[in-house]
Amino acid sequence: MKKIFIFVLCICAAAAFYFFKYQNTVNPEERILMINDKLYYGTLETGPMGDSGCVEGEITSSVEKNKIQSENGQSNFGNIGSYYTKDDGNGQVMVSIEDKWYWFKVNDNK
Repeated sequence: MKKIFIFVLCICAAAAFYFFKYQNTVNPEERILMINDKLYYGTLETGPMGDSGCVEGEITSSVEKNKIQSENGQSNFGNIGSYYTKDDGNGQVMVSIEDKWYWFKVNDNK
């Protein structure tokens, strides 16, 4: 009886781990970040960040993945504390996510 209880407990723990790990995972194309009152949408494109003078700020808060941001520095993919670069007028920024710099672009059609 004790072995069955431990087995069931292990199954429940594994299911809970899977649920919490993947519940709020956001695909790169579904990532959104608000900067200077504009929404920037994630891409799969990565590249070098450039010099440190390019950094404009960092992600300060996050909303659920299906919510739209309401304040600057807010994402729908977590990563609070990650840095992002300036938009040099081309509608693009780079965001540091898991040791890579991803391109985010303004999409006026959304």
